[in-house]
Amino acid sequence: MRIRAGIGCSKSLNDAFVAGSEAANAAIRDLAGETPALIIVFTTPRYDLSALIKGIRSITGSTPLIGATGAGQMVQGEHLGFGGGVSVLALTAGPYRFGLASVADIKGKLDQAGQLIARESKAEAGPSSHAAILLLVDSLAGDLQQIVQGVYRITGPKVAITGGAAGDELKFERTFVFHNDQVIEGGAVALWIASERPLQVVTRHGWEPIGIPMLVTRAEGTEIIELGGHPAAIAYEEQLGFASGQLSADDFWDTSILHPFGLLQSDGKTVIRVARSKTAQGALRIQGCVPPTGSAVQVMSSTTDALLDVANVVASEALANHEEAGVLLTFSCAARAVILGPRTFEEAQRIQKVAGETPTFGLYCCGEFARTAGVLGTHNATLTALAL
Repeated sequence: MRIRAGIGCSKSLNDAFVAGSEAANAAIRDLAGETPALIIVFTTPRYDLSALIKGIRSITGSTPLIGATGAGQMVQGEHLGFGGGVSVLALTAGPYRFGLASVADIKGKLDQAGQLIARESKAEAGPSSHAAILLLVDSLAGDLQQIVQGVYRITGPKVAITGGAAGDELKFERTFVFHNDQVIEGGAVALWIASERPLQVVTRHGWEPIGIPMLVTRAEGTEIIELGGHPAAIAYEEQLGFASGQLSADDFWDTSILHPFGLLQSDGKTVIRVARSKTAQGALRIQGCVPPTGSAVQVMSSTTDALLDVANVVASEALANHEEAGVLLTFSCAARAVILGPRTFEEAQRIQKVAGETPTFGLYCCGEFARTAGVLGTHNATLTALAL
């Protein structure tokens, strides 16, 4: 049986309860009488979130719910940017079984949190031949690779991981995830998807190296402190042809967002890491997932067209060999939206054009999750997708 998707949006910011109920009502109506098995909510953090969830639950009842705040949404080919409102996805079970779990106060215990929500969501979904796990996590909690590592301890190598880090429209102050009636700050929520067929997560970024490889010689927390034995900020600026200290702390983001690091992998591919800011001591603060000491990185660059081209590839590969897909879930990066600027709407349009009549539903995150091989599964400035 094919999964069926219903989608509803409300762009009103005046009354959170009403906005939530309007979006949920439209999503349920789309199911044409079929019973929902799962509700996914992506929204701006500008609402009274407790009232918003109450409004949604007034329509969906006790149907399991998962969601997060972000930095925009892309729904059915439309881009809802900062303050764009709330989007609700209602899914029937189709051939899948779902399990949900959440945990609060994850900072400082990310590995344990990952193990907990993976174990509990798996138990709720029950055994299956194949599975994937969707994670929504506070983007301010630290090195998010640690929570992926914790999840991996439970899933092993055969379970794909996807999802994204909750955002607050690039304020980097407070982010929230949702689990049923709960609005959780500083936490994480997991959706286990039990399946009888393999589930494929696809990820691409569109960046190319322009600098020489540099060794991370010291990293702590979410900061790269030294590159090649030199202060990281100085080494980074030299790669871009700047004089030492030329990039001030105030104007650093305008440059670093266009030139992230590529973390080199054994297969020759790169995983993207964005330096969000630099410290007075010359360290570089990486958003959500620092390259570990001993790893090699290169400074990267791209063009608007190259970044947009990724949308076509990701959507087509995610839907390949999945003729009966009922929905395409996507997770893009807030950094990509900033770079794409007035052309951001094209990303949602391209994804929907490739998907055709298959509904699409996505969130702009502050860090993306896509583990397809090995343990590494955290990304920046990247687009990832999962078809169900």
